[in-house]
Amino acid sequence: MDIPEGVIVAMLTPFDEEGRVSEVEVRRFVDFLINKGVDGLFPVASCGEYTHMDMAERKFLIDVVVDEAQGRVPIIPGSGATCYHKSIEMANYAKEKGCEAVVLHGPYFFQNAQEVVEGHLRKVAESVDIPIFLYNIPFFANEITPKMAEKLCEMPNVVGIKDSSGNMVNVMNLLEMTRKIDPDFRVLVGAEEIMLPALMMGGKGCMTATAGIMPEFMVGVYENFKNQNIQNAYNLQFAILSLIREMKSVNFPQGFKEALDLRGIKVGPPKMNYPESSLNKISDLKTRLELEMKNLLDKYFTGIPLKYRADKQFTQKYSYPAPEPGKVGEKKYPDCLVCGMCDGDVECKVAPCENMPDNIDTSKRVETEKLSDDINEDQLKEIISNTIKKVLENN
Repeated sequence: MDIPEGVIVAMLTPFDEEGRVSEVEVRRFVDFLINKGVDGLFPVASCGEYTHMDMAERKFLIDVVVDEAQGRVPIIPGSGATCYHKSIEMANYAKEKGCEAVVLHGPYFFQNAQEVVEGHLRKVAESVDIPIFLYNIPFFANEITPKMAEKLCEMPNVVGIKDSSGNMVNVMNLLEMTRKIDPDFRVLVGAEEIMLPALMMGGKGCMTATAGIMPEFMVGVYENFKNQNIQNAYNLQFAILSLIREMKSVNFPQGFKEALDLRGIKVGPPKMNYPESSLNKISDLKTRLELEMKNLLDKYFTGIPLKYRADKQFTQKYSYPAPEPGKVGEKKYPDCLVCGMCDGDVECKVAPCENMPDNIDTSKRVETEKLSDDINEDQLKEIISNTIKKVLENN
């Protein structure tokens, strides 16, 4: 099994003016990164705002990246979700598309007990036939502790971990605890600031957003380290720190997106509704970023332009996916315990699923009304009004 390592890009996602994934700009981004010598691509990433996309859009993004890469580098998509059903679905899709591995973080939104988090990860790993990189990102999802990683790395398809804690103590414990179980287990960092320290202690690379914005520096750190040019690696690692701080100084991941836009990849408008004061701050930041990024390239990579100039045209190849429809009463996942717990993928009847445990209270469930394809505005308002009335009556 050839497991990716080195500089793997946690990809930001370019969107168009309507907030849809921009196929043309994704293709341009893939071409830019491969030409810069990165070792792998991680689409459907947290920094790529995958939580703003439905399942069809996530799969669409994988399709575009795989098609543009044409096997030149490994593709390792994210498979994160609130429940294991969706992670299994995404991992199976990645396998079908020929991806080399997937990235799997703990469930998010609900704060789960450690044994539940481990159970989630184990269930996915047992259910799919593709290598898995665990993903510890405690800022946004339930933590994957070094102890969990130690136990999970006994599973044959759990091959590595991306640790985005930014905590070198965590990285050291991961390195020490997993190597006793699997000497080939890959520990990659998600915090750009500690790439070189992690490499020096046995880490195998990074999965970072900065690798997609200033790949020259992250690839430079990695290649110089491998070639034992430690001073050069040291200089590049320190040189990039100020820029990373600047990109993190505004609402994540907008600072990174502004920097990528400066490289010639159109990322589109923000997905969040920023007040004018925040937009002014972001505009000021972009001015500073442009100056700092130009100075960094001029000093360390003389002759490399800030904006990427591709030598080919990029065009749209695929039709944009329609939202995945659900059928009233249909259970998308056979072992679902309660209908209507699928993030809107299916609609739900008042009657419980056949597998629903006895202790689930359904007295306050509201029956959904099936919407026809040709519903008019007045009918929609009436349905909404009736639904609100039912909710109030049940409460």
